[in-house]
Amino acid sequence: MPLDNDPIALRHQIWLATDDAYKAAGQALAEKQAAMKQFSADPNPVDDFAKAPQMIAIEPTASLKIDEAAWKRTLEDVTSLYKEYPDVQSVTASARFSAVNEYLVNSEGTVTRSGKTTYNVQLSSSAQAADGMRLSRSPAFMVARPEELPTRDALLGEAKKMLETVVALRQAPIVEEEYRGPVLFAADAGNDIVASLIGQNVLGQKPQLGKPNRTTGAFATSYKTRVLPNFLSVVDDPTLKYFQGKSLVGSYAVDSEGVKAQAVDTIENGMLTNYLLGRQPIRDFSTSNGHGRAAPGSFPGPSLGVLLVKSSEAQSPDELKKRVIQMVTDQGKAYGYRVETLGPANSPRLLYRVYAKDGHEELVRGAVFSELDIRALRSDLIAVGNDPLVSNRVGGAPTTIISPSLLFDELEVKRADTSKDKLPDYPPPPLKK
Repeated sequence: MPLDNDPIALRHQIWLATDDAYKAAGQALAEKQAAMKQFSADPNPVDDFAKAPQMIAIEPTASLKIDEAAWKRTLEDVTSLYKEYPDVQSVTASARFSAVNEYLVNSEGTVTRSGKTTYNVQLSSSAQAADGMRLSRSPAFMVARPEELPTRDALLGEAKKMLETVVALRQAPIVEEEYRGPVLFAADAGNDIVASLIGQNVLGQKPQLGKPNRTTGAFATSYKTRVLPNFLSVVDDPTLKYFQGKSLVGSYAVDSEGVKAQAVDTIENGMLTNYLLGRQPIRDFSTSNGHGRAAPGSFPGPSLGVLLVKSSEAQSPDELKKRVIQMVTDQGKAYGYRVETLGPANSPRLLYRVYAKDGHEELVRGAVFSELDIRALRSDLIAVGNDPLVSNRVGGAPTTIISPSLLFDELEVKRADTSKDKLPDYPPPPLKK
């Protein structure tokens, strides 16, 4: 689309885009009709598109409010900390601020305009242990209001904490033994578990042609069955703008398909009762519940908004840690495990042994969970904390996960099967002139 406010140029580009889309739709329809001939008639056919009531919602446009020069100086100050940590190989810091205004006009008479701002600051550092194992930390801060971002001094403090942790990881012992017992996940790690094992599986995505499933994912055949302990419920409520004073980037009033946002109870007392849907129906769910969202430049599809885990039996983190100590003591183990943060594929980045004798913690590295899956969520998750943490996330449309600490009574922790990289052949250049 043209950047200037020229209605003639705008109409011309919309005409060309509409013509291309119409041709593509015609070809897709023909291909689908040909593919349908391979299958027998479905006795309970599901529509391809759901009707929705007309919606008129014109929100103010969004714009950025930042001091670009000040942020450049702050990022330079943060990355200059590398001089104080000679064992760290890489230190980076970045800031990405965006304002997106989304417009929708359709043949149902719906007209919407919505604006959203996101402010994201990412720190990252990496090093190698003496045995060649690569280690990394990457704390991030994402909010919808710039005033919630860390101040310069606070960000410097977070960067120092990150670098000191990387240095500590280099000296930490490797997990050599196989362990099976209680594992406590802090709220930060719990958010990643909820996002990957629950968030991705409550999306109502239409399966491929000829597939009998209601939807896709691990919960495809779990409708009206138990997927979590009965003391847990999960709701996705994109109408929430704030939680405990923190802004939620996953909130919105109208989705990308012109449907009003609404709260959806996906899991009630452990039972899967609903999926998150856009305007492509699935079996037993014929209408959208306002969760059709699109990232800029992509087509809408089912997506999370603000996913919130709730419990009727929440406990404090200290109580959960005491429970771990008591459990390992009763089992005759020397220690249990506590996970502070997770990395890719839910592998632990900050993992601590919690010793039964006095409760002290020891940082370890090189571990992996081999049984952290939906079965473990259903059968081995025995308690949660009263410490819900807001995790605003990027990747497609902005989303928010709010989850507390999670305690599993039995998980397997073992040494990761990873190769170690060769150390540098030559020492690094001096950090001082």
